[in-house]
Amino acid sequence: MALLEAYEDDEYLPEYGTLVVRDRYDPEGLEPLGNELLAEFATDALSGTVATAGDGWVHGHAGDPFQAVRLEAHDAPPSFVLDEWEDVVETPFHSRSGRIALGYLTGGEDDAGLELGRRGLFRARVARRAAVDGEEGDVWLMQFWPSADPGLPRWVRRTRPAMSAPGSGWHEVLGYAVMDVAWRAAGYGPPRPDGWLDESLQGDPPDAAICAQLGVERPESQRDAVALLVAAGVLVSEGDGYRLAEPQPRAAERLDLPDLLAARVGQAADRTRFTWAAADLASVAAWGGPALSGDLAERLLVAPGDLPALLAHATATGLVQQVEGGIAVLPRRVPEPVVVPAAVVRPPRAANPVTFAGAPPRAGVVGGNGDVVVWHPDGPVVLGHVPHRYRYHACETVAGIAVTTSGGPGTLVRLDGTAEPLPADLGIRPVRSADGRFLAGVEHHVGRRSWDRPHLLDVTTGEVASLPESDGLTRRAIAVLDGALYYSEGTHAGSRTYRWRPGSEPEPLGPDVRQIDPLSGAALERGAGGGFLHTPAGDRIAIPLDRQYELAPGGEVLFAFDYPAHSAWLLDVGTDAPQEHPLPEGCDLSTAVPAAPFWETPSTVVFQQERGGRTRLVRWHVRAGRFDHHDLPDLVGYRPFAVRPILRE
Repeated sequence: MALLEAYEDDEYLPEYGTLVVRDRYDPEGLEPLGNELLAEFATDALSGTVATAGDGWVHGHAGDPFQAVRLEAHDAPPSFVLDEWEDVVETPFHSRSGRIALGYLTGGEDDAGLELGRRGLFRARVARRAAVDGEEGDVWLMQFWPSADPGLPRWVRRTRPAMSAPGSGWHEVLGYAVMDVAWRAAGYGPPRPDGWLDESLQGDPPDAAICAQLGVERPESQRDAVALLVAAGVLVSEGDGYRLAEPQPRAAERLDLPDLLAARVGQAADRTRFTWAAADLASVAAWGGPALSGDLAERLLVAPGDLPALLAHATATGLVQQVEGGIAVLPRRVPEPVVVPAAVVRPPRAANPVTFAGAPPRAGVVGGNGDVVVWHPDGPVVLGHVPHRYRYHACETVAGIAVTTSGGPGTLVRLDGTAEPLPADLGIRPVRSADGRFLAGVEHHVGRRSWDRPHLLDVTTGEVASLPESDGLTRRAIAVLDGALYYSEGTHAGSRTYRWRPGSEPEPLGPDVRQIDPLSGAALERGAGGGFLHTPAGDRIAIPLDRQYELAPGGEVLFAFDYPAHSAWLLDVGTDAPQEHPLPEGCDLSTAVPAAPFWETPSTVVFQQERGGRTRLVRWHVRAGRFDHHDLPDLVGYRPFAVRPILRE
């Protein structure tokens, strides 16, 4: 009996409260299990009270805070101290590749993972306990060992009830708007302005007959809603404020409810009580295909007297069905399609501009597989490769092409084709000096102890200058100008901008600077006081705020994209008459990287178009008012994105 390998992450952040471990894809891996109901998302079941598993996946009931997770691969059932853990379940698990990794409910896995030592069936033990005082979330241990006959899931230890307390029903009776006031009055949520109680109640108020039973008028203001909540027993007066009652009285016991509303309240109470335990039940049924019902209470660690109600709920909600001698899980229900006729309103526009065949991208593209492709006189060639899977931004520098990624430093592909990690994590939106010598960005670490840290990289020497870490997670790189990094402390109104030259302290500048042009030094200010352009000569010129204008290279023109009309607006600095320019339909105008439009030269803009699974680059020659296009070759793969060149004509 030996531990083969272990992997730990003490700052795993679940999506939608679900811890996910997923089998890594391997085109040469095993075939799926014959039972399709063990596929991920094959049923309507959630992650269960502790965890459930199937063909290539494990889902844990984690909640929203950061979690500490340890994965272990063993060659035989490992030793285990049961009393060290609050909740423990053992379950079968199937791995087609023999490699697993922490993942996310909406898709994708971490690059790092765990080698299981073989493929096939395993027994997995999932243990959970609360983190130590001062740490958020839970601590998880998942142990995997091979098993030719892993049996059915079995819950080994529970220190919290499998079935939750039924819901009080007040959300269904009083409605979301009133219950939101309860949370705010009890001090939860963002700070509230003075006088918020006298604001009008948002949303529909509860039925007047319900209010009458509680002895109050139908609420019109949020103060009225507080009076209603106190009468219902949901809120309790405490000093100068309020707190939520614990436990809350049940609405069905306080009120005489109409039949339909009483039914809704009962269904909601059952969902609160049984949903997670019903997922445990579905997991047993899925692996049993069907499972015998004789030992279900013992297997699930639930009181025998609670089992009939649990089975009734799981059956009524279409999660399982009772068959002869046992229970079988049901496949996920496909909702009936709803077709709502809607008129398609297209804004009037000029004729779709014609494009002509043009030159390839000046600095190349990053292919869908991570290849960096550049164009030589005889055609495209692969210059190098970026191994990281999550590539977001690529720009030309004097040392090569820098590709930044999520989850760590990106890659510098040098002009000779060699690739090496960047010496600093510059985030996914780095800024570059006009000559291509400096790159800068802000590294963000999101976890139990979050921080950010700006870096300035000289690509000619590899030297990195860095500011100290800050726990604000708000700093944003704006520009590199004359060897200095300009950065903002945030994106909110009033955020101050700083200029930092390595070897000196950051120098505070004015607030609300959104952009600085690295070619001219012109700056764009946009805040509560309006919008202004700061020229290199020191003038402060007001600009309109009817659109989200940005500075074009050179600092003399503002531009903005109009998504519904599929056009661009250009505004010469010092004038108040912007000009609209129709763009070819299909150009991607989103400003989100990696496929956002960019300036290839101070007078040309490049857009991406997706055309039947292939990518076309469209180039707008702004001064000439014409467009050309270049269809990217198959070797760039699916969803490539262009490298942003050093700005030069």
